[in-house]
Amino acid sequence: MKTIYVESVVHKNEKRIKLVFKFDPELVKKIKQLPGARWSQTLLCWHIPYREKYHEYLIEQLGDNVVLSKETAPQRVQETETSHIERKQIKILYDKWKELYFLEVPFHKKDAIKKLEGAWWHPVEKKWSVFANPANLSRLKEIFDQKSFRFTIRDYEADNAKSPGHKKAVLPDLVENKFESEMILRNKSYRTIATYKSLINRFLHHFKESDIKLLPDEEIREYIFSMLDVDHYSRSYQNQLINALKRYYEYVYGRKFEDFELPRPKKRQRLPNVIAREDIQTMLDATRNIKHKTILSILYGCGLRLNEVIDLKIENIDFNRKVMFVTGKGDKQRMIPIGNNLVKQIKNYRRSYKPRVYLFNGYGSLQYSGKSVQNIVKHKALEVGMKKKVTPHTFRHSFATHLLEDGVDLRIIQELLGHSSSRTTEIYTYVSRKNLMNIRNPLDNLRL
Repeated sequence: MKTIYVESVVHKNEKRIKLVFKFDPELVKKIKQLPGARWSQTLLCWHIPYREKYHEYLIEQLGDNVVLSKETAPQRVQETETSHIERKQIKILYDKWKELYFLEVPFHKKDAIKKLEGAWWHPVEKKWSVFANPANLSRLKEIFDQKSFRFTIRDYEADNAKSPGHKKAVLPDLVENKFESEMILRNKSYRTIATYKSLINRFLHHFKESDIKLLPDEEIREYIFSMLDVDHYSRSYQNQLINALKRYYEYVYGRKFEDFELPRPKKRQRLPNVIAREDIQTMLDATRNIKHKTILSILYGCGLRLNEVIDLKIENIDFNRKVMFVTGKGDKQRMIPIGNNLVKQIKNYRRSYKPRVYLFNGYGSLQYSGKSVQNIVKHKALEVGMKKKVTPHTFRHSFATHLLEDGVDLRIIQELLGHSSSRTTEIYTYVSRKNLMNIRNPLDNLRL
């Protein structure tokens, strides 16, 4: 038998019958079907319009297995009912590109949300956003306590994921273990190993019916040309493919690269993409998220490559000496001065986000993703109205160019960038404005 505690009350200037009972899904379903039945957040119970002989009416509608009591409902029964029905679901959407939590907030909680770091109201979406950091997450859990709310966090990508049909089919791995082992022994970087294995795997699938070891030069040449003519791959891709084939045949079959007469394209000489100091300052000023601002500051203030930023660990920073130790290509380590401003920025970021191993941690993972950094730069450049394409490497080019304009020796810039050859660093002399600004335009000698 189910007991319902009934009581005649006046609610919102209307006489009602208050119904309190231990939570039961079937009983709730029946009560919802009663004309005028409503749940009250104030009374914390169901209630129906008042009517004479409501006792007989409820027995008739709810069945004989219900006992009606006019006694005051015990506190334990009220809490049980509240715990099942009154809890409001708070859905938080995590956008990892923007490093923000988006959520719809009950009106009576908006003042608490306003106090969170980065709190911002979006009138069109009718949602709040706050910075996605540990301090805010902890405070949100306090604001939306488990007794009154159901608290869930979903990844933005999970709600906006593409259908499986958009994903490329993954080819089974045909690459011999010896190839990877030899590259590891020769201290090739993780990215180089992954790239070469992918290129060789596709190559092996293309010739899976042939004897790879004795494959004629002409067939290899035709394969390379097909990558250019059919798939329209770049010169850079062509060079990578040739390098991968060279290493593969050398490491696995002892066949030297000179056995092939492979077409290696000439590399286009392109000037580095550089943005002005004023534009960088504008991007930093427009960045409210302290994590994003720290990433942009390190990209420009240290001239790091993308993978060097996400591989950066807290232990690599010496705050007393104000230097950063970075491991670059070929596992070569270099030391970079970071200055007072960057030291202060990193310390402020650590107080807010509390990273443990890597300086930048991803949501639900130990290490931040390179794609996240790329999107931070891309979105911020678009936000401030920059027309040219801006990438993390643009900050590295700008770092080197601005140092050169400030009179820093080219050899020192080479060390800071981690270049093996000075010829690589010399490209920045072509984009430095220092000498160009001293040239008088010949049109200035004429009268317009």
